[in-house]
Amino acid sequence: MVISFSVDLKEALKKIKENSEKKTIQIETERNNYDFTVQYGKAKWAIVDLLNEKYSRRFAEPVDLYNWLKYNSNDEVSYFLNEAGSNTLNYAEQKKPTAFHLWLGEKGIVIGIEQEGKGFDAVRVDTLRLRENEGAGFDFYRNCRGIVFFDNVREARIVYFMKMF
Repeated sequence: MVISFSVDLKEALKKIKENSEKKTIQIETERNNYDFTVQYGKAKWAIVDLLNEKYSRRFAEPVDLYNWLKYNSNDEVSYFLNEAGSNTLNYAEQKKPTAFHLWLGEKGIVIGIEQEGKGFDAVRVDTLRLRENEGAGFDFYRNCRGIVFFDNVREARIVYFMKMF
């Protein structure tokens, strides 16, 4: 799959056969606060723990945020959480995610990372390969087996990842 500028959340939830289980983890502290770093880390691990608990038989191996550090590209959930999270920390207007979202379905999952402040033009970033040497987020998006899509391609505040089983 790769980046899709045509998929929307409603369509993705239909594809995964969403079963009304949605988890949202808000991050409500100041960006430069130690508490923020703790909440940010806990939010990512909460997503990982829930996925491993609910879908352990659906993954070839457990989801583990450390897989990203080990360059284990088979763990696309870990890559998405780390790359999209890093992009939000470095490039978003407020330099912080405000929420992590997770939808569970019979045929897959959708994860969303929402940034605070003004959105970005995802089409422009992808087409011009902006920030290509500063991070690997869009490189991952272009090459992953899942589908990466946005709430609004010209003013994206939420980046989504859909993984089908």
